[in-house]
Amino acid sequence: MPDRRGIGEGFGSIIICFMMKEYLMTKEISVIGAAGKMGSWFTKYFSKRNDVRLVLYDINPSFHCEIENSEICHTIDECVKNADIVFLCVPIKDIPSTLHQCDSRMKPGAILAEISSVKYQSFKTLKKISPEIRTLCLHPMFGPGADDIKNMNILLIPVRDEKEETSLAKCLFEDALITVLPSPKMHDDLIAIVLGLTHFVNIIFGSFLSKENFDLLKKVSGTTFKLQSLLCRSIFTDAPDLVVSLLSENPSTRRYIQNYINNANKLAKLIFDGDEMKLKAHFLKTKSILEHQQNLELSYQRMYRVVKEINKDIGFD
Repeated sequence: MPDRRGIGEGFGSIIICFMMKEYLMTKEISVIGAAGKMGSWFTKYFSKRNDVRLVLYDINPSFHCEIENSEICHTIDECVKNADIVFLCVPIKDIPSTLHQCDSRMKPGAILAEISSVKYQSFKTLKKISPEIRTLCLHPMFGPGADDIKNMNILLIPVRDEKEETSLAKCLFEDALITVLPSPKMHDDLIAIVLGLTHFVNIIFGSFLSKENFDLLKKVSGTTFKLQSLLCRSIFTDAPDLVVSLLSENPSTRRYIQNYINNANKLAKLIFDGDEMKLKAHFLKTKSILEHQQNLELSYQRMYRVVKEINKDIGFD
């Protein structure tokens, strides 16, 4: 017998999505922080939709936008008062106060979405938002350089109604992959590794490279250095305030960084002590664990495909 409940839930999601598409017709979408990198991305993304009017605000008084059918407001209150959907693209530390300000000015039934990289504070605030306002707690796992969000990941932490909020997210970002995480704690723990630790490692690597002859390193580099240095340099295109927030405002990041430093010190001691047997054993143990988690040979092949595409498109500079 088929799972009737599953069919019902699926049909319900379709209905919600259909209603959302209808809801988006001739609607007003506000972007708070529209001059920032992600604010600019959301503005450009929603400008491609038909019958959507964009209302924009940024703290920068010189902000201007040439997108057709958009309006710039000089206050948050003015920007959100008639909005059907509001996206907050402001620094992490400003999220709680901005959420409260929007809540007191938005009309009943409107959607209030925030996209911060650290959720423990913003989620608490979203839970306190008026029940007349629908909320979305999102985290796009891509940067402002993304031209196409097909198969790109957007994380969602349900605030009140997982089914409705997931359907809303899928309708707003039809080509993206919506991944639901059950709690802000799980989100922040995972992001501490996925973003916090990787930024930490690459900032240190970048600091090291900045003191070396990079032109000479390029001439002798192999595939590993090509990819690692490319990733490292891309980190430095992020907004400094975002990087500082990722490293300092997520409590889980500090724990993982300390764990990383401890492991680095243990490995360094084996090298400095000349203990080749233990060094080899450490490598093989780590390899064995990773082999149970993923196909290392496939990863190796993919690395070469990526490098081939990089060399073909832009070369290595």
